[in-house]
Amino acid sequence: MLRRALVPSLEVLLFLLVFYASLFFMPDMLNSDGDLGRHITVGNYILDTRTIPTEDVFSHTRYGAHLVLHEWLSEVVYALAYRAAGLNGVAWLTALLLATIYFVLAIGLRALGVSAPLAFLAALAAYMTGAIHHLPRPHLFTLLLFTLFILLLEHIRRTEGKHKALPLHFSLLVSLLLVLILWANFNGAFVLAFFVLGIYIVGAILDREPRRVIIFFAFLVLAFFASFINPYGITLPQHVFGFMGNRFLVDNTVEYLSPNFHNISAWLFAAWILFSIVLFGRVTTRASWTHLLLLGVWTMFGLYSARNIANYAMVAAVVTAPVAEVWLVNTLPVVRTRLSNMNRVAPLGAGWVWGIGTVALLIFLQANGAVFDARGEGNQFTARAFPVSAVDFLEKNPPRGNMFNEYTWGGYLEYRLFPQQRVFVDGNNDFFGEALVREYLQVINARAGWENVLEKYNVAWVIVPPQRALANELARSDKWREIFRDENAVVWVKR
Repeated sequence: MLRRALVPSLEVLLFLLVFYASLFFMPDMLNSDGDLGRHITVGNYILDTRTIPTEDVFSHTRYGAHLVLHEWLSEVVYALAYRAAGLNGVAWLTALLLATIYFVLAIGLRALGVSAPLAFLAALAAYMTGAIHHLPRPHLFTLLLFTLFILLLEHIRRTEGKHKALPLHFSLLVSLLLVLILWANFNGAFVLAFFVLGIYIVGAILDREPRRVIIFFAFLVLAFFASFINPYGITLPQHVFGFMGNRFLVDNTVEYLSPNFHNISAWLFAAWILFSIVLFGRVTTRASWTHLLLLGVWTMFGLYSARNIANYAMVAAVVTAPVAEVWLVNTLPVVRTRLSNMNRVAPLGAGWVWGIGTVALLIFLQANGAVFDARGEGNQFTARAFPVSAVDFLEKNPPRGNMFNEYTWGGYLEYRLFPQQRVFVDGNNDFFGEALVREYLQVINARAGWENVLEKYNVAWVIVPPQRALANELARSDKWREIFRDENAVVWVKR
């Protein structure tokens, strides 16, 4: 027992590595976009009012409109972390989530029979590949629950047909349903569970495994009804599918765009695709249709949208790591003994004392002023990403009336100015809808009729970056007066 507590396993070392790396890069993660500020604001509103709003109170353009908060539980968790320790608390929560995600992946791979070294390398590769979309936002809960969901389904596949499998199937079914219920309240991406179960059903059909077809189809039906256990009931999946079906909104959301392979952040994704092709081209073991479909579909999803790459990395690790180990030990038989010896040195999940102690120490040091990040500036919203000085000015000189704001600043403005001011738009474009997003683009790009849109929404002041086309038009207009300007933002009020 003492050895298990003190001798760190590779899974615990991975947990600590990801936790520290997350703190090291945290300022860039916090300032990646304005959505974090919105999530904190919404979470604080829920905690203050003890209600989950069903009508909008955060914008003036759609005030009172029907609102579906498909991330409400995530937002409450982020708000609690913020109340506990400010943005440091949000940073620690984010680092713990990321560390837990890849720890669970490594543990899951070990449970699927992958040796400790290869499970460590596969989980580390997944972490580095998924880093393209590691942001302090609710989708991290999706990444954790998606990983658990895939691992549970893999355990069902491996135990199907074995003696006394029925009680195990029941416990796994309960676990799957609990995961899905949590998922439906943490993040709207829970609908991915339906796609995954659909892949497992089709895979079982192609693999000619009728029992698995029945089992996975039953799971799909139960999962569909379990997803209704949320504050909005059946409206929630309808809302999510409705947004996914709107091409304009999806195509005008940066994170839904395809990855840019000219950027180094996408190279690991490309490398893993190449590795998968080479691996399945060389290995003699017959791959199941389920695994081929999983890997193929998620490769397509990753190529279609960069935000899917982190999920792809999880699928790629689960599918390729066991195959890679079989190929390795068949090619180099001497490796089998060494891998087995390494498994015995540190049992699964051993060394948890070091894990808890190190995390507690890092949190204590940072809470008392220590700085671990690459920039040496601590966990804060910076002027590189947000109009910090402009909002400082607005807090001291609050303008009257409705605002028009830069889209990516909406969440930050809510974080700083709500409830005294309500935004024109923020990153929640599935709520604002196509019509209002088109009006926003019309105004920010100073297209014909932009003044009419501002009149329509009784806009009395504007805050945008100086390089925007709208800024040039306002500077030429005698109807607007500039009251603040720096290199990041300019503010006008209507005369």
